[in-house]
Amino acid sequence: MIDRIYVLISPAPLLLFALLLNYMSGLEGWGAWAAGPLILPVVALSAGLGVFGLGLAVRAASKRWRVALTAAAVLAGSVAIWLPVQALAHWIG
Repeated sequence: MIDRIYVLISPAPLLLFALLLNYMSGLEGWGAWAAGPLILPVVALSAGLGVFGLGLAVRAASKRWRVALTAAAVLAGSVAIWLPVQALAHWIG
């Protein structure tokens, strides 16, 4: 039961991040900088759900659920994965 609920809510961090970026793109000047801390809870939610999903995938009963839960965990953790990669790419290049 928890597996199915997790698969259904796994896109939530990515959708919240997209909504926040859309909201912040309409802000001008220092407004976007002031709204920047709004992203931190979404990143924390993404990281938490990603780790939780990997834990569910490890304990999955069948190979089919293991694959589905791993894919859902990567989707849920995508924001927490993408932001550090973007920061590193910006820092290097």
